[in-house]
Amino acid sequence: MSGRQNNKLPSNLPQLQNLIKRDPQSYVDEFLQQHRHYQSNVQIFKLQPNKPNKELADLVMFLAQISHCYVQQLSTFPQELSELLLGHHTLLDPELRMTFCKALILLRNKDLIDPTRLLELFFELLRCHDKLLRKTLYTHIVSDIKNINAKHKNNKMNTMLQNFMYTMLRDSNATAAKISLDVMVELYRRNIWNDAKTVNVITTACFSKVTKVSLLLEYFAEKLLKQLEDSKERFEVKIMLMELISRLVGIHELFLFNFYPFLQRFLQPHQREVTKILLCAAQSSHQLVPPDIIEPVIMTIANNFVTDRNSGEVMTVGINAIKEVAGRCPLAINEDLLQDLAQYKTHKDKIRMACCTFNEASKEAKIKDYGELEAKDYIPGAEVLEVEGEHKDEEEADGWESVSDEDEEEEDDGEWVDIHHSSDEDTGEVAEKLQSIPIEERKAKAAAVSGSRLLTQDDFKKIRLAQIAKEVDAAAGKGQKRKMVDMDNEDDSRGELLTLRDIEKLHKKPKADKETRLATAMAGRSDRKEFVKKRTKLNPHASTSNKEKRRTKNFMMMRQSQNVRTKGKRSFRDKQIALRNALLKKRKQHR
Repeated sequence: MSGRQNNKLPSNLPQLQNLIKRDPQSYVDEFLQQHRHYQSNVQIFKLQPNKPNKELADLVMFLAQISHCYVQQLSTFPQELSELLLGHHTLLDPELRMTFCKALILLRNKDLIDPTRLLELFFELLRCHDKLLRKTLYTHIVSDIKNINAKHKNNKMNTMLQNFMYTMLRDSNATAAKISLDVMVELYRRNIWNDAKTVNVITTACFSKVTKVSLLLEYFAEKLLKQLEDSKERFEVKIMLMELISRLVGIHELFLFNFYPFLQRFLQPHQREVTKILLCAAQSSHQLVPPDIIEPVIMTIANNFVTDRNSGEVMTVGINAIKEVAGRCPLAINEDLLQDLAQYKTHKDKIRMACCTFNEASKEAKIKDYGELEAKDYIPGAEVLEVEGEHKDEEEADGWESVSDEDEEEEDDGEWVDIHHSSDEDTGEVAEKLQSIPIEERKAKAAAVSGSRLLTQDDFKKIRLAQIAKEVDAAAGKGQKRKMVDMDNEDDSRGELLTLRDIEKLHKKPKADKETRLATAMAGRSDRKEFVKKRTKLNPHASTSNKEKRRTKNFMMMRQSQNVRTKGKRSFRDKQIALRNALLKKRKQHR
């Protein structure tokens, strides 16, 4: 009897679902009854979307399971479910929200919903604080894109999804941005999205403001180094990987200690593209790397490049590389090596200038202990502003002037008066005047300004404008040596990109090679046509003589002639007479 009671179709959804899948046309009335029941529960749900609703969850899964049997009646069901999720996903009960997502995944597996619209919805749901939901959505997104490109590449769909993921990488939500990046990396690893656009989108994560996304660079750099060590590609490809890794390590101050011993193997003067490898060694050095990691690199450069057995150009390149590495990690160079390099100032001209530059840089550098930071008690650049007391005095003076001129203003016709705000121009003038003030006085004034009042956004704008004005005035190429832009900008070199010019610069013009000298000599002979022998004929249309024709004739045609056969049998006296006659004839022709 109890079995018959459990066999009631309106209340037993699993049994009804099984029967409908076997014979959909026989159970249309029962299906319509459950569909009306679903619509009624949706209206109740919209009144209180934050409360659990087990009955609605069961009806949603029931309709998703039989949706392929009644496609026409349930044509709007996927859209309704997507709108419910999009509008209430932050308020929904976690179990009900997961049920809705599973129903949509089931509809997508039956190909009853567009993949682009569904994936965009799922990316929006990544903002939810539900770890299990995010894991489920991540798995479905990867598998769905894999199935889309299983038989052939769907370029149109891929382009739309890549553009959407690019916008998600710049999303303010850290979790959504990171999962979007994980999806693209996983698709690239599975060789599904392996085009240039995917790589370019992934590389934009390097500049993300989200900490969780930018921290992936450490793992990214480690994977690149592993690939570089196992790579069997051309040497040019390895150089490109070295440059990429060095920039990642140097700009973002990553810890990749295995990279430096790898570079040491290539630091030889005879190595191809050795200047680029030296550039990578300098670019990957930064102040957070322990000195004992960088010191072997500097010693290798000094022992292999800065020796008397090498040419001046090799020694100059080595000194320039040591200067750039030591400038980023000063504690890595010991005192003995520094003294040895200083003695090269009496060497040849090419080495002398590079060594003098190295000595000047080492004297100006401020050596700090490892991990030491210089904390300032003032805001850098605040000396362009006025102290609070002086600012108030000026305002009071302006107030007295405004009161004295109040009667004159009343006589005006009431029109608006344009007031000239010259804050930007005044800031530039103040910055120029401060250049002549000693550094200590500027620091004292900056400390007085910082301690006298709270700076506003307009004050910081003036400071930035003053710094820009200093950089423009101190820019290279204005007939003066570029100096430090500001006393407080000593740490701005972090992230600075080096060029080959910083490593290869020679202070004396190198000797030209043989090809260059030969090209210069041939260029100087182009205007010497008057010294060429002139062959003139009385009749320009006349043919050549038989004697001239014999000179250009093939030897195989002339080998049986009398002259050729007897020429080798002449005596020494006959050869002397023939040579004399030829010289006399040649002299007559040049007269």
